[in-house]
Amino acid sequence: MVVAPGRARAPRAFMFAASVLILSVAGVVALSAMNRREFSVSAHKYAYKIEGSDKPEIRVTQGDLVSITFSSEDIPHSFTIDEYRIMKRAEQGKPVSFDFVADKLSPPGGFRIRCTLTADSRCRELAAVLIVEPKK
Repeated sequence: MVVAPGRARAPRAFMFAASVLILSVAGVVALSAMNRREFSVSAHKYAYKIEGSDKPEIRVTQGDLVSITFSSEDIPHSFTIDEYRIMKRAEQGKPVSFDFVADKLSPPGGFRIRCTLTADSRCRELAAVLIVEPKK
């Protein structure tokens, strides 16, 4: 029996499309199973302020989906965590939002959050910490 050239590929295309659909659904289910933690962080006069916290600290559990809204109240500042390859810049009145999965356990003292901009030499004074605790 001779099969037309276009017909031999149809089952492969169907299998590929079905695989993509299955992986997409699995990804959505995995994301919905994550605990989403939201934080508003502002930078002003050489200090980070995390809304709802009395200290510049973000505390999450390993595997959490971390959502940050970062803003600056004066000059441009950045929110940088080297170990997560995050560097987001915010200007006054122009907040930025981003997400990441806290998949790395923090070392003693946590991951350093800092400003990497050089518009003002005192930007180096901006410091906060991300603490990623193990699941219980």
